[in-house]
Amino acid sequence: MIELLSDQGRNALRRLLDGPAVFGFDFDGTLAPIRARPDEVFMAPAMAEAFAELTARLPVAVITGRGVADVEPRLAGTPRWVVGNHGAEGLPGADPARLAAQAAACADWRRQLEDMGLGSTEPQPQSGEGEGIFLEDKTYTLCLHYRLAPDHAAAQRLLAERVQTLAPAPRIVSGKCVLNLLPEGSADKFAALARLAGGFGGNAFFIGDDDTDEAVFAQAPASWITVRVGSGRPSAARFRIPDQEAVLDCLGLLLALAGSRGVA
Repeated sequence: MIELLSDQGRNALRRLLDGPAVFGFDFDGTLAPIRARPDEVFMAPAMAEAFAELTARLPVAVITGRGVADVEPRLAGTPRWVVGNHGAEGLPGADPARLAAQAAACADWRRQLEDMGLGSTEPQPQSGEGEGIFLEDKTYTLCLHYRLAPDHAAAQRLLAERVQTLAPAPRIVSGKCVLNLLPEGSADKFAALARLAGGFGGNAFFIGDDDTDEAVFAQAPASWITVRVGSGRPSAARFRIPDQEAVLDCLGLLLALAGSRGVA
């Protein structure tokens, strides 16, 4: 991967800004640091200020695994689009019937997980199996978190075994100490961003830090600028920045290159 803040990265951004493009951002681990619990995650003041300014200058989309109602109060500025649940909600023209079907599937999985002893929305306090694991119900997708488990590897194995018994089988997308359960036919972040980019000459920028963002990186057309936050794992992204704090430098660079142009 190429360093985004290098001359090559700056030149690529200049070329993208010469024409219409959508500028997409993941939230957790990108615009805000990851915390032990999802409800503890907020943007730092400097990041919020820079992001708010960017939303006033460029067509910005936040595309996140969080639900729209959850992430919106955590955002600064006014992004043109806020797309939640990995693309399931927030897109123009979303199909209500599909959303209802996804919600029903997730409700059924939650009942099954409760029967397995994995349906608690608070970290399991007991020692032994399930300790530190908790469920996040986002209506259209579910997340099983194990960051607070004393043994991450054991918790991941336990969840993988139990999730395989769910019916109907979910699409499983791993993240940082989390398993995301997506209903059959649900959108992913790439499909969501590609749909938005269609109104901007098919061009896009996207930055993210997690395996859920690899769907964008792996399928992105050559004209897109894709950026992985962090360098610890292989990625299909074209560019990288070293860590979440460097996202602020990325926002500063975009603002400097955008100059005084208004929202397209």
